[in-house]
Amino acid sequence: MTSALTLSSFLYFLVFCATMTFSPGPMTLLLLSLGLRDGLRRSIPAQVGASVAYLISILIFAVGFSQLIKGNVVITQTLQVVGVAYLLYLAYKQWTSTGGIIAQGGAPESSRSLFGKGLLTGFSNPKTLILFSAVFPQFAGAGEHSSMADIAILGLTFLLLQFASGCLYGYFGQRIKGVLENPRHRVLLQRCTALMLVGVAGMLARGFSH
Repeated sequence: MTSALTLSSFLYFLVFCATMTFSPGPMTLLLLSLGLRDGLRRSIPAQVGASVAYLISILIFAVGFSQLIKGNVVITQTLQVVGVAYLLYLAYKQWTSTGGIIAQGGAPESSRSLFGKGLLTGFSNPKTLILFSAVFPQFAGAGEHSSMADIAILGLTFLLLQFASGCLYGYFGQRIKGVLENPRHRVLLQRCTALMLVGVAGMLARGFSH
């Protein structure tokens, strides 16, 4: 099993994936709220649950779609358009957000409950579903040269970045509490994220993976 990934494709995917995993979304907000309330240590079960959900999603969507669209230019281009459109939608939502309050209250939850919450949030996150089904196959080489080695490399990269972002959100939750409590600061953060998402959408639209 060999990989057809080029260094440039992997580096573009790294930038793309880092932007997606570190941008605000259902999972990052969950981990941030846990960090604000209980700190990094208590957020680990939720992160493990999310990682399990993402691993299953990768196996179902990334592997399945890479085989489905192998050599099919029409489906590949359609998925590319869907991915770009969704990224632009996310950017619009971030730009127009008013910086809502992040929930911090509530009684401490058991590790099992936090694992389940992370699992459900991971499965229900549309951002990652689009990422696995519409984006992974393109970076993996959706044509005749795609391979399971590419999916494995990209999947492991995503899981490591996702876990790293979760740890950072959990660790810095309490430490940046003062910044996050300021609506203007939250709006600024969200608009910076929106600009990054637009840039990533432009990368995908130009077909850097090819």
